Amino acid sequence: MANDLNSSQLYFNRELSWLQFNSRVLAQALDTTLPPLERLKFLAIYGTNLDEFYMIRVAGLKALFKARIQETGPDKLTPKEQLEQIHDYLHKEHKVLETCYTSIISELHENAVHVKNYDALNDDEKSAVKKIFFNEIYPVIIPIAVDATHPFPHLNNLSFGLAITLKDDSKNIKHGLIRIPRILPRFLQVKQTFIPIESVVEHFASELFPGFKKLASTPFRVTRNADIEIEEEEADDFL
Repeated sequence: MANDLNSSQLYFNRELSWLQFNSRVLAQALDTTLPPLERLKFLAIYGTNLDEFYMIRVAGLKALFKARIQETGPDKLTPKEQLEQIHDYLHKEHKVLETCYTSIISELHENAVHVKNYDALNDDEKSAVKKIFFNEIYPVIIPIAVDATHPFPHLNNLSFGLAITLKDDSKNIKHGLIRIPRILPRFLQVKQTFIPIESVVEHFASELFPGFKKLASTPFRVTRNADIEIEEEEADDFL
């Protein structure tokens, strides 16, 4: 009987079990009987939970894998196997997430609340957004060149911004980053229309790098390892 209890088939992996729990939060966001803003709230909770999961649990597994530790729990999965299964699970679920988000945005549109990228705005909306950009965003945004004389900067946990490729008049290719501070809203509002801030910053990127033309850009968000142990005798240094 004791041997039977050692069977890996009797145990759920802790990390995969947690992902299944978070899938139940996503299921609430998929529930079309709920109001769209309530569904959007569950989608935000799902994303926040996933941030914490990566900062703590995935970070811990990566540390074990990097240290070449093959120790397994009752489920007999190595750190590498767990990371692979987490990746596969979330890769499939991301498609569900995209479908859910599209459904919510469509329902908001039916209720006269619109979410649009900058390029989809009409002329009046673009004019209003331009004023917001130069009055509220431009003064606090942080453009950074990345080259041999400007090493890649440290990016704080959960920081958000754009990676950008630029070209000058001599056709020299340069790379840069645009940090979007947390003090700025995630969406800009023009009446009943909401515009993702990265869409606006991307459009006006050339204004942040005078003499350069934007060739390409992509938004990014940094999730760092937060699974850090602090020695008690050193803890006073953090106070």
